[in-house]
Amino acid sequence: MALSLSKLRLVAVGGGTGLATLLRGIKGYVRRHDEDEEAPLDLSSFTAIVTVSDDAGATGKLIDEFGILPPGDIRACLAALADEEVLLSKLFLHKFVGGGAFGGQSFGNLFLTALIQMNDGDYLNAIKDASRVLRAEGTILPATLERVRLCAEIEGGRVLVGEDELNRNGGRISRVYLARRENGDGPPEEVACEPMPGAVEAIQDADVVILGPGGLYTSIIPNLLVKGISESIKLANCRTIYIANVMTQPGKTDGYSLSDHIREIKKYGGFPVDYVLVNDREVSPAVLATYEQEGATQILFDPEESDKVSAVSFGGGRELLVVEGSIIHTADVIAEVEEQSIRQEAGAGDVETKTVLRHDPAKLTAALIEVLKATQS
Repeated sequence: MALSLSKLRLVAVGGGTGLATLLRGIKGYVRRHDEDEEAPLDLSSFTAIVTVSDDAGATGKLIDEFGILPPGDIRACLAALADEEVLLSKLFLHKFVGGGAFGGQSFGNLFLTALIQMNDGDYLNAIKDASRVLRAEGTILPATLERVRLCAEIEGGRVLVGEDELNRNGGRISRVYLARRENGDGPPEEVACEPMPGAVEAIQDADVVILGPGGLYTSIIPNLLVKGISESIKLANCRTIYIANVMTQPGKTDGYSLSDHIREIKKYGGFPVDYVLVNDREVSPAVLATYEQEGATQILFDPEESDKVSAVSFGGGRELLVVEGSIIHTADVIAEVEEQSIRQEAGAGDVETKTVLRHDPAKLTAALIEVLKATQS
C-alpha cells in the first residue's frame, strides 16, 4: 500500500524567519501537488504555534506604544502562507527606510497593529482577519496572549531582560525564562503564562510536532516555557521532529554542538525528540569567514563530536545513527542568499546588503517529507 501523508495533522512550533521558511516550503509543496487526487500534505490541518516574546528593535516600539503582542513573527508566517506570496510577502516584509517614527518598521507589523485595534485588542480575531485578507491557509496561533518577555540568566548570575539586551550583550546562558513585560523595578520574576486557547488542543490532536527551525533560546524554547505546551507534547500520541539551526548564535549558543541543542530542548521540554533534521552542506569559505568573524560556527552532525551516539538497524539493511535518543537525518537544506537590512544605528536608516545563510524552503520541505515518511514506517 502506497504511503499517504495527506491525513497527517502537523503542528509547527517556533518563530522568526525559520518558521516562516518552513511554512513557505510546505505551502509550495502542497501547491505543486494540488492537482493530485490526494495531495501529499493538507494545509487545512496544519497549525503554527508562534513565539510572542520578541521585543527587539522596532517591534518593541509598537509593543510599548500600542500595548499589543509582538506582531513580527506572526506577520512573517502570514506572509509565508499568503495566496499571492510574491507580492504580498514583499509588501508585508517591507521595512520603511529612513529615520522618524516609521524608520525600521515593517508594513506588515503596522497592518497587524491596525487590525488589532479594529478588533478592540483581540489578537486572534486580528490574525483571522489578516488570514482572510491574504487568503492564507492553515492556522496561526500565538503561543500565549499574555505580554511576556524573554529573560536569560547568564553565568555569574546576571539577568538579561528582553531579546534586545540578549542580542547586544549575551553570555553563557545558564537558564532562560519568561517574565511579564510590566516588570517594574527590580529583577524580573518568572511567570507561568497561560497558553493561547486552541494551542494545547492542536498539539493533543497532532500526529507530528515540528520544532524549528529557528533560534534555540529565542524562537523554540520560549514556546516550551508557556504553561501546558511542553506537557501537551510530552503526553500527546505524536512524533517530534527538531529542525536544527544552520549556525550557532553569537552570545547565545557559542560553541554549542548538535548534541547541546538536543539536550537543551529535552531540558526545557521534558520530552524526547524522536527525529532531528540537520543540514549537511558545508558553507562556502567566504560566507563562513564572515559568520566566524561575528562569532558563529556551522552546526554539522559529526558522530565523533556528538555525545551518546548509537546505531539502530532497520529493515532493508538500513542503519541510522541516534544521538541523545534522537534519530539523525542529514540533508542539504540551505541556500546562500542576498538579503537587505536596515542599519538604524547610523541614524539615517542605511540599507546594507549581505550574503546570509537561510534554510531553503523547497530543500527543507523535501527533506522533511523524507523524515515524515520515516515516522510512518
